[in-house]
Amino acid sequence: MDLNLISRGKGVFNRARHEAAERVFSQSLNVLAHSPDRNYQRVAQALGRLAKTKQQRMVADWMSGYLAPGGPGAEYFNRVLKNVHPNVRKNYFARTIVSLFFRDPEVSRRLIEQEGVSVPNLIVISPTMRCNLDCVGCYAGNYTKADDLPAEVMDRLITEAKEMGIRFFVITGGEPFVYRPLLGLIDKHDDVAFQIYTNGTLIDDKMAVRLVELGNVAPAISVEGFEEETDARRGAGTFQKVMRTMDRLHERGAVFAFSTTASRRNIDVITSDSFADLMIGKGVSYGYYFSYVPIGKSPDLAYMPTPAERHKLREGVNRIRREKPVLVGDFWGDGTLTGGCLAAGRKYVHINNKGDVEPCVFCHFATDNVKETTLLEALKSPFFQSIRDRQPFGHNLLRPCPIIDHPKVIRKAVEQFGAYSTHEGADTLITDLSEGLDRYAEELERSAESFWDTEYSWAQNWLTDEQKAAASRAEASLREDARV
Repeated sequence: MDLNLISRGKGVFNRARHEAAERVFSQSLNVLAHSPDRNYQRVAQALGRLAKTKQQRMVADWMSGYLAPGGPGAEYFNRVLKNVHPNVRKNYFARTIVSLFFRDPEVSRRLIEQEGVSVPNLIVISPTMRCNLDCVGCYAGNYTKADDLPAEVMDRLITEAKEMGIRFFVITGGEPFVYRPLLGLIDKHDDVAFQIYTNGTLIDDKMAVRLVELGNVAPAISVEGFEEETDARRGAGTFQKVMRTMDRLHERGAVFAFSTTASRRNIDVITSDSFADLMIGKGVSYGYYFSYVPIGKSPDLAYMPTPAERHKLREGVNRIRREKPVLVGDFWGDGTLTGGCLAAGRKYVHINNKGDVEPCVFCHFATDNVKETTLLEALKSPFFQSIRDRQPFGHNLLRPCPIIDHPKVIRKAVEQFGAYSTHEGADTLITDLSEGLDRYAEELERSAESFWDTEYSWAQNWLTDEQKAAASRAEASLREDARV
């Protein structure tokens, strides 16, 4: 298929509508930044006008409630938008919100009709696995760190994704800021937004100024709690470096986030009010919570949050979101908001530094490499299609993951399609650790069922008829495999 066809004809109209939506939302943010006490409902109204699908309307309704009198929304926007540089408000904030939550569904519908695959919301790229830190349990630990993704390949990837209608890119690693072509590529592709997962230690004053000048980029800085927890995992002195980085970004009007990995060692700390208050005080705009997945160097099931701690994380994130002027997300617990797993091209894919196209950043298996095929062809692979056909893997969206919540799913897909491990040791996820992961998944299933039935009846309405049918088929297939 000639991907340029997507960016001509109707595609031009769709891109124009997308850019118009960005302008509408950007104007609303500007108004809010100057008089939030009177105009904060304009944001909700703008989102309501952009919403077309059922999920988009639910997001708009949630934002309306978040911004209602008595909620934390007005304080959030008051805090964030007054401090963020206008260049960043326009090129990152407005673009990201429209790209991730209010993209025109016509773009995806057309590609489904033409190619049988939907357009992911975003692409995650790890251009390098080199890093200046050596963190405990990091999934980058076992990668070869000498062979970065060539800049021309990364440039082509971004271009292909843009032609498919994708306008948000996540850069991770390794430490992305050791990849010298990075800022040049971000500057070249100034019509899309980038989020960079980083340890934050390489962002000096000059870099902070450059990020604001670019305007279309936001660092998401890793922190494991307070100083004790962060330095225990990331090395002595890292926490104070991170705090100084946040200060210099805040002072210059950058938008930035925090990223934290939940484990059995820090679950109480990272869900505490004091941690949320620290992040708010440092000026973060939003934050992500991830659960430790046993991959990378020395994978250890004992480092994973227990099922009870997973629920504690979910409750803590919901409380912070409800009470604090900061937006936070739980990569696993918010499966209720995303209709299940995002991987294998349903919402995103991951391209590693070797060019391997992986279902997600935690699932290190592939059948395709972008050095040998296009992004579109990789998305259409039978390996990815088999994973998408099984999504959401079950009716309970509190268990969205095919790695730790439904581990038999990924084992079956890897075996069926001969997916290769993308680094030495990746296959321990489906070999040495398989029995332990099965026990973990069974315990989580038992504990999550009561929460799902009592607290998440609303989320069951998110699933389409196709997803409900896929969940039923996946559950029946797993029962049959167990019987055999």
